[in-house]
Amino acid sequence: METEEYRISFFNPTTQQARRNRNLIIQLFIMWAVAIFGFQILLKILSKPVPEEALVEFIPAWEKIESGNAMSYDYQVTGQSMVQVSGKLTLEPDEYDALKDGISWTLSKLLPDNELASLQKEVHLLNRLREEITSLRDERYLETKESIISKAAPVLGIGEGTLLAQLLPLALDDDMENMAEENRLKIPGIMSLYLTHNRSVLTDTVFLGFPFHYFYTAVFLLVFFVGLCWLYCYRTDKLHAKLNFLEQTD
Repeated sequence: METEEYRISFFNPTTQQARRNRNLIIQLFIMWAVAIFGFQILLKILSKPVPEEALVEFIPAWEKIESGNAMSYDYQVTGQSMVQVSGKLTLEPDEYDALKDGISWTLSKLLPDNELASLQKEVHLLNRLREEITSLRDERYLETKESIISKAAPVLGIGEGTLLAQLLPLALDDDMENMAEENRLKIPGIMSLYLTHNRSVLTDTVFLGFPFHYFYTAVFLLVFFVGLCWLYCYRTDKLHAKLNFLEQTD
């Protein structure tokens, strides 16, 4: 009995058309891989750690606090910087707690005793309300939050209508006069970790209103992929015409 076997191997094609099609696919794959992974490698090679302005201001202010030579401005700078980092979504729970401890302690150094006692009562009330309420639109909760902002934000030099001001009430502890030694030691590392970013000419250059690395990955690579698909179809049609290859149709 006569049988026919059809074996198709991408890596070991048996016809000229199949070999050229394989080579074309490999070429396009290499172009795709270089465009994606080559750019990421280039980003890694060119990038250098650059501190944000908040960290540049925080470091000398914190050093003065540690040495006991800090002035009101130094406490304001450290407080503002820590509030900024407290809004990072990637913070670990222990890192967030350390920042809350630091921000609260910073405020205690700037407020008179009577104002500090009043603020601590409101912070305690806000934390209790957060556990009790079922909606963040609760009137008493919102009033307490706004009251805390009006008392604490100006002390740290934060505008009351800013995003930092909205973060501030949630970044305060009831016990504002004491900072745990463990948290004090953690804070510089936390600030350095979240306020230092790798940057290069590829991230700082603006192209069509976007940072170049964002435009490249979010827009160009999509267009490039569609272009590769079109190129494959175009080259395949040319190859079929050259080899007089006709697809069988019913």
